[in-house]
Amino acid sequence: MRRSLIYYWRINLAVMVGAAVATAVLTGALLVGDSVRGSLRDLTLERLGQIDEALVADRFFRQDLAAILAASERFKDQFENAVPAIILTGSAVHATTKTRASTINLLGIDQQFPAFFDRDSLQHWNEFFVRSAEQGFPAIAINEALQKELGAKVGDHLLIFVQQQTEIPRETLLGSREVSDVVKTIRFKLTHVIPDHGLGRFGLRPHQNLPQNAYVALASLQKALAQPQKANALLVSRQSSASTDSSNLALQEILRENIQLRDLGISMQQRENFVTIESSEIILDPIIVEAVNAVTAELNAPAQPILTYLANTIERNGSVIPYSTISATTFPATKSFGELNLTNGLPVTALADHEILLNQWAAQDLGAKVGDTVKVSYYVVGKREQLVTRSSAFRIAGITAMTGLGADHTLTPEFPGIHDAENMQSWNPPFPIDLNLIRPQDEAYWDQYRATPKAFIALHTGQRLWSSRFGNLTSIRIGVSATNKSDALRAQLQVGLLAKIKPAQMGYVFQPVKEQGLKAAAGATDFGMLFIGFSWFLIVAAALLVGMLFRLGVEQRAKEIGTLLALGYPRREVRRQMLQEGGVLAGIGCMIGLAGAVIYAWILMFGLRTWWIEAIGAPFVVLHVNLKTLGLGYLSALAVTLLAIVWTLRQLRKVPATALLHGVTTSERITSSRFSKIVALLALAGAVGMMILSGFADESSAAAWFFGSGACLLIAGLAALSLWFRDLRHQRLRLLGFTRIIALAIGYSARNPGRSMLCATLVACACFVIVAVAANRVDVEKEPLAKDSGTGGFSLIAESDIPLHHNLNTKTGRQELGFAESDTALFNRLNVFQLRLLPGEEVSCLNLYQPQQPRVLGVSAGQIERGGFQFRELIDPKFKANPWSLLEQEIAPEVIPAFGDYNSVRWIMHLGLGKDVVMRNEFGREIKLRFVGLFERSIFQREVLISEADFLKHFPGVSGYSYFLIETSSAQAEAVSERLEQNLQNYGFDVSSSRAKLADFQVVENTYLSIFQTLGGLGLLLGTLGLGIILIRNAIERRGELATLQAFGFRRATLTMILLIENGFLILIGIFIGSFSALIAVAPHLAGGSAHLPWLSLGATILLVFIAGLLASALSVFAVTRMVLLTALKEE
Repeated sequence: MRRSLIYYWRINLAVMVGAAVATAVLTGALLVGDSVRGSLRDLTLERLGQIDEALVADRFFRQDLAAILAASERFKDQFENAVPAIILTGSAVHATTKTRASTINLLGIDQQFPAFFDRDSLQHWNEFFVRSAEQGFPAIAINEALQKELGAKVGDHLLIFVQQQTEIPRETLLGSREVSDVVKTIRFKLTHVIPDHGLGRFGLRPHQNLPQNAYVALASLQKALAQPQKANALLVSRQSSASTDSSNLALQEILRENIQLRDLGISMQQRENFVTIESSEIILDPIIVEAVNAVTAELNAPAQPILTYLANTIERNGSVIPYSTISATTFPATKSFGELNLTNGLPVTALADHEILLNQWAAQDLGAKVGDTVKVSYYVVGKREQLVTRSSAFRIAGITAMTGLGADHTLTPEFPGIHDAENMQSWNPPFPIDLNLIRPQDEAYWDQYRATPKAFIALHTGQRLWSSRFGNLTSIRIGVSATNKSDALRAQLQVGLLAKIKPAQMGYVFQPVKEQGLKAAAGATDFGMLFIGFSWFLIVAAALLVGMLFRLGVEQRAKEIGTLLALGYPRREVRRQMLQEGGVLAGIGCMIGLAGAVIYAWILMFGLRTWWIEAIGAPFVVLHVNLKTLGLGYLSALAVTLLAIVWTLRQLRKVPATALLHGVTTSERITSSRFSKIVALLALAGAVGMMILSGFADESSAAAWFFGSGACLLIAGLAALSLWFRDLRHQRLRLLGFTRIIALAIGYSARNPGRSMLCATLVACACFVIVAVAANRVDVEKEPLAKDSGTGGFSLIAESDIPLHHNLNTKTGRQELGFAESDTALFNRLNVFQLRLLPGEEVSCLNLYQPQQPRVLGVSAGQIERGGFQFRELIDPKFKANPWSLLEQEIAPEVIPAFGDYNSVRWIMHLGLGKDVVMRNEFGREIKLRFVGLFERSIFQREVLISEADFLKHFPGVSGYSYFLIETSSAQAEAVSERLEQNLQNYGFDVSSSRAKLADFQVVENTYLSIFQTLGGLGLLLGTLGLGIILIRNAIERRGELATLQAFGFRRATLTMILLIENGFLILIGIFIGSFSALIAVAPHLAGGSAHLPWLSLGATILLVFIAGLLASALSVFAVTRMVLLTALKEE
């Protein structure tokens, strides 16, 4: 075997090169997958440093909780350090140039934070903290990404806008929604610019894009936010020996052991006979209420739930008392809480739903008596966060004495803007009041009784009128017993509540961010498989090349093989010998190809960083070489090349030994044309039928029918070509305008129909795939702003870093946000749909990481009613008229109907229609978002959509609106965008064109198509080498025929021209059939108006293939015509 390999070294070298190419392409594609995953893993480790666990809460807690955790013995067993921080999202503006950057991360850090990343730079950071304490405006450091966005330099002043921190929910009566109370503006002096790596790339959410980070000394930010010694984040590093699962559970348990009620916003006021439990949020969270009820039941202690609300007026027969508190509670109250007696000394009994008790002062002021009717008016927060005045009528059931519970001002929580006021004229509540209504007797009541309730109603009545999604109680009183005094009761309540309330229920959850990041680094898309798909034609072409080269080598040894068979060697033994030689060649070639695989992968990675940067948006990806991948690629490529060799050897079984002795390696038997006729007719009928069916189908189905029609046309065209070749063997070519030379050349193409069909089919199939794929590019800028399009008919999309609490569709709402009167005419011609946004991970193709907690949008009832957008799939077709109503359907407890974009759900989240996204709601309970509808190429590729009602049910703490769909004409879109961004810049309001947003997503798909076209073109070029080998085989077999023609007087130049025309004809007919069929297949897409067919690059690819084919033909002709044809003539 060794001598044989050496003797035929030229053709054997060619076979090894073919195997090396197949290995390089296949293994290189797998290395791309490793490289993307490895780069994402490196990025995760870089952006987190030594941070393994992170807690970011919605409320502020004690800064020293970090030190308390770190001092715990259980903590020291598994963890290194716990560092407090403040992490907020906002926007930044250059104080001089007014350049703005949205969605920045403002980080309040201390000296411990930099140690997570680079201990060598600690001295550098120490200087930063010292300067921050010494200079007038606090110092700020920003990373290079933010510095480039703002165009700032050291010494410049920056304005940072973040949401003003408040514990009282803004969507309650006592929550402030004024711009000055919602947006906090802080001025800083830029002192340092940090490189975009390590600490400068810090971010807890996995994404390949550079974050825009700003760093401030923790003490400076605490002062600016009026949150002294407070933090909202804890960052923890784990010991290297600790396991992730056990350490996360242990850390959560350590937190539970050390957290205090004040960290949860719970306060306890101790009185002689009872303990009052209140919340810093004014309204008690239902979780707290549930825990209090459980503890009091265990202690067998009496409890009095209380809901105190502020009424605008209490009115009777024209007499009005302005601004009074009313308490709703249970009756009769126990003596522990203070007696509530009527003026006649009798205790109060249970009240009916429509009954009210007035205190003695209020009854006298109104001139009311038992049995009279009073009307109470009050504010409630409407569906769009606007204040709505409502009123209820009550019958006076009794007059209470101004003693005991009837004179207890502590029934009213410390309402902001009211509690500390010296008089009622000094009130400054977060809701509008008319100070002109306040009378002298009201001031006198305030001086004597403060916020003591002037009326009482039944608890169930108060909860029906004034409850909100945040809760329905303002306080709970727990009474003492004969054996349990108030101080002991307080201690028992504290222990019991901390045991009942899990920190996770209140938003205190440590997330294993490093483990999650490394898991997400596996990627939403397997780039290894993706690039194998992109390179499949290259791989197939290389395998065919190996088979053809090996076949050519076998044909050169045909007489040798025939001689061995004639001498009695078994055909199996000869085939085994050939296979052994082929296996050695394949093994060596594949081994050489591993080096080529590294080079091929490096080129592709370079392309992803440069030419195809739009596909991943990640210039940081670098080559990672994995030995396991090299081994897998080697074995896979070896299997492919061996299969090609085995397939080649199987073809020789049909050739008899006598034919091999004469150098003939193919059978001259011509199969019947009947099969080709049947195939051609059936394929043509299928093409016509599918075209007809497409006329009765919807848009997406019509496209599928047309693609099937194009594929049938391809088959029909190739079958018809096969028939034509067979007919030419028996007929003279009679084509108008054909010269003898051209007619003779085309006629020769029918001499071996099978081989000619192989050439034409190879080119036709390649052109069909390349043209069809390339034609699927979309230019969304050409799409109309139709209601049933991917934009839903919305011209603009906007997001705000700080949520808005006013209605942009009303004049009042715009005025409260600072819009001028002159803007009214412009805004009267638009419609804004405001959506709630739960921050999370992006689920679009723009995020390379595998998302685990998606962004969620809460869709308003108005948008559900409006409808719009194009849906690709619906779980229930009966909702086709308005699929949005599916979001309002009930499925099962804790299962929420949801929408998503088909591409994001299918390819990024790897789910589908009817599948669930599992996540946890605000209360720590597991919920499932079930996809009941999927959009077709929409602007919602970054998020999952649910109804606003379900959103508020599971995420009540998300206040305001941060996502906006703006319906306006294209003519005024630019003016609207400018006015919105200018007036709402403090909110970090960022407006973009819906088409531009859609184009950001589409550019990824278009780039993938470009990659496929490029690599497919390379595969087609490689295929032309195989074509050249076929032509060489063809020419070698026709040496005698060419010698005969030369003997009849044909010049060598004429013979060369005949062969070139013959081969060029096969290439052209293949290009025509493939390209024409492909254009038919994508006809609906091309007619849609948004198609973006790259005629130039596509034409260049096809032209390059044609030229390469002609060059291959020229080489084959040169190889034959340089032979001594006289010898071939003698053999004939």
